[in-house]
Amino acid sequence: ITEATVNGADGGGGGTCDYPADVLDLRNWYIGLPIGEPEKPKNVEQPALATYSIDPWFRATEDCTAVQFRAAVNGVTTSGSNYPRSELREMSGSAKASWSSTSGTHTMVIDQAITALPKEKPDIVAGQIHGGSDDLSVFRLEGSKLYVTDENEKHTLLTDNYVLGTRFQVKFEVSDGKIRAYYNGALKATIAKNFSTGYFKAGAYTQANCERSSPCSESNYGEVKIYGLTVTHSANQAPGRTVNVANSTQLQSAFSGAQAGDRIVLADGQYTIGKLSGKNGTASQPITVVAANRGKAVINDGQLEVANSSYVTFEGLKWTNKSTLKITSSNNVRLTRNHFRLTEESSLKWVLIGGADSHHNRIDHNLFEEKHQLGNFITIDGSATQQSQHDLIDHNHFRDIGPRAQNEMEAIRVGQSAISQSNGFTVIESNLFENCDGDPEIISVKSNDNIVRYNTFRTSQGTLSHRHGNRGTLHGNFFLGEGKAGTGGIRIYGQDHKIYNNYFEGLTGTGHDAALQVDGGDVDTSGALNAHWRVYRASVVNNTFVNNVSNIEVGANYNLAPVDSTIADNVVTGSQGKLFNERKVPVNMTYAGNVGWPTGSATVGVTSGVRTVDPLLARDGSVHRLGAGSPAIDAGAGGHAFVTDDMDGQARAGSIDAGADEHSSSGVTRGPLTSTDVGP
Repeated sequence: ITEATVNGADGGGGGTCDYPADVLDLRNWYIGLPIGEPEKPKNVEQPALATYSIDPWFRATEDCTAVQFRAAVNGVTTSGSNYPRSELREMSGSAKASWSSTSGTHTMVIDQAITALPKEKPDIVAGQIHGGSDDLSVFRLEGSKLYVTDENEKHTLLTDNYVLGTRFQVKFEVSDGKIRAYYNGALKATIAKNFSTGYFKAGAYTQANCERSSPCSESNYGEVKIYGLTVTHSANQAPGRTVNVANSTQLQSAFSGAQAGDRIVLADGQYTIGKLSGKNGTASQPITVVAANRGKAVINDGQLEVANSSYVTFEGLKWTNKSTLKITSSNNVRLTRNHFRLTEESSLKWVLIGGADSHHNRIDHNLFEEKHQLGNFITIDGSATQQSQHDLIDHNHFRDIGPRAQNEMEAIRVGQSAISQSNGFTVIESNLFENCDGDPEIISVKSNDNIVRYNTFRTSQGTLSHRHGNRGTLHGNFFLGEGKAGTGGIRIYGQDHKIYNNYFEGLTGTGHDAALQVDGGDVDTSGALNAHWRVYRASVVNNTFVNNVSNIEVGANYNLAPVDSTIADNVVTGSQGKLFNERKVPVNMTYAGNVGWPTGSATVGVTSGVRTVDPLLARDGSVHRLGAGSPAIDAGAGGHAFVTDDMDGQARAGSIDAGADEHSSSGVTRGPLTSTDVGP
């Protein structure tokens, strides 16, 4: 590839970013690209890197949450490598970084997702420690198996079931002649290694070329999206302390004296908890509060507020107390593998992230259950003007909320009307919601630039609602109603939303609770922040609807119909009502490439852009996929660059299929979640 052939529009990110340096701190990096002359790939150093982008090899994503690194198999390589790369190389100011494994502590943390692999040889390196002439240890994905290596040898298998697009965190920590490799916060490998010319690299180093992978073209590539990247170097530190506590007094004393690297271990028993304020761990030495035995240390009284703190983790605790867990003006706080079953006497928010300058907090692998008073399981607020940013909610199990309330009983609320024009960059992914019947909105999104993906909603009344804000991305979710009354799918207001690769089956809701409601508004492009803002430029593409009472509705509520939106490449089957139901006539709506199959008393509902034919869906496990010979195969109108895979994680190539499923012989790597996939 030469630069001339790929030099398209720079600054691929939309929203509020123009360059990768607007998303990641790249002051101490340069980028090596898969373009240029043979054995002379293009490198871009600072200060030019601060305003450099080249699509698709190195650019900010459209939602400004990550930087995309892509290297095609026919890319230019360095003289010392057979493979192409789009990869950052660590610098120290204007000089190339070079440090020793036996002096100081050197740490790199990458928050990333691998989103594409080359064909035939589906291998990629996504983060490495390099020595003077070769790599010393890398994070390497081969198909679905993610490894950390010892030079060229596989050292430790991190997971054998990696699903493309799944966000994960890796960390290298080097000190005392050892490389320590972490995966999602857990130490996985320790490798003895003495070297003196080390440096970090991050990005997409595709482990294939035209001799080993076909086709030999730009369409065959490896790709990584990096959401966060930090490197720290420090002088030799004392090892972290283990502080064992057995009662509430000892716990509060440990909080008061907490320092970076402390591991505060709670013996089995019951505890009253208090405030932790002004305590700061680091990426390599977090402050960790952990149960000696998961679920056996019970917080039954008091209130935890983590205030003005950073890099603090709470792990393996059971919470039965009566007060909100608050994370206030803090960052990199993590709640993981906890069990929340709070005691409710009145309205109560269970976990609340707020305050000025909160960011990059994570809530993962927890169980939240049995909520029967007003308030949310998780609430993300912020300051008076700005929502907390870059928070991640993943792999949690939410279940049993009810009875139904009119408002303020969501499982998750992100943002609020007063700050709904701020950018959240929140990611809600890979969570399971079961019998979440409290609020008409199971998840309520009320800010800009958030992602909700790969979640499963089972027998839950209400919808995933983008209530306020713009540029939401809602994709790869499964909505399974199983005929339960009031079960719904997605409802949207606002501008520039993308809804794709979602699967809806057995939902009984209509109107607000329809499988998909592209709703009307009561204000246009300005007005009260708590109003229903008119929909503009929504993209509803490549979704599948099976046997719902109401499938796609347009403008059911309020008086301003959607404008300039697209409903394309969807598969809709059903036996009642209109499959495409324009409750209000939209303005300049585009229908294209849809497949509709009305049975019973159902009708298609619109006169263009829908092919009336049986899509030959076949039951496959808990969902329907395209059967052999389906007329939906290769029938999509296409043209939506953001649709790169399907609901199963299978790549979409060539002429895409209509619906959420791309008919493929490759393995299914993503699907509806069960309780074994989530929670502690």
